[in-house]
Amino acid sequence: IVYLAFLYAPILLLPLFAVERTQEVIADLTQLQQAGAIPPVPIFLDSPLAIRITKVFQAHASELEGVGERSLLTNPNLRFTETVEESKAIDRIGGGAIVIAASGMCDAGRIRHHLKRWLWTEQATVLLAGFQAQGTLGRLLAEGVDAVTIQDELIKVRAAIRQTDLYSGHADGDELAEWLAERQPIARALFLVHGEDEAIEALRERMV
Repeated sequence: IVYLAFLYAPILLLPLFAVERTQEVIADLTQLQQAGAIPPVPIFLDSPLAIRITKVFQAHASELEGVGERSLLTNPNLRFTETVEESKAIDRIGGGAIVIAASGMCDAGRIRHHLKRWLWTEQATVLLAGFQAQGTLGRLLAEGVDAVTIQDELIKVRAAIRQTDLYSGHADGDELAEWLAERQPIARALFLVHGEDEAIEALRERMV
């Protein structure tokens, strides 16, 4: 998906959660760049919280499952933009860059600034790497709306919108059913509190 994004658009926007999701994607992007699968373009990490957390990951990379070696989080193309001025400077890039910013569902944070800058142009791809809850900007984009409102301004959506669930942090229905089966019988009650109504109802019927 990342490779195809670069075939069609020079700017790749990645709305990501600051903890774990960002670091996992950075490691994968680094592997792809090291293998020559994607161009060695700059990867801007534009989230102060994600930057601080990534530095902790870098310091303990050898201890992390799935990262393996420190080099996967010390990509020379990785650039931290902590200040507001550094973040705004990304706007001046004409193409050939990956921008990672929070939040993962596009409802807050610096990603909204970058979406406002790039959504209206065909020069960008937005890759949604995870579940987008109902009512969020990320969900609207995933559903293919023609325009969205960001900072009180109506923005036409001309950028390519792509989505992948490869980085989902949630168990699926089968995994939840297996987890519950191992804990049977349930003595009192089972509360289903997280998920969309249809999915919750399907799991409830499955558990009856």
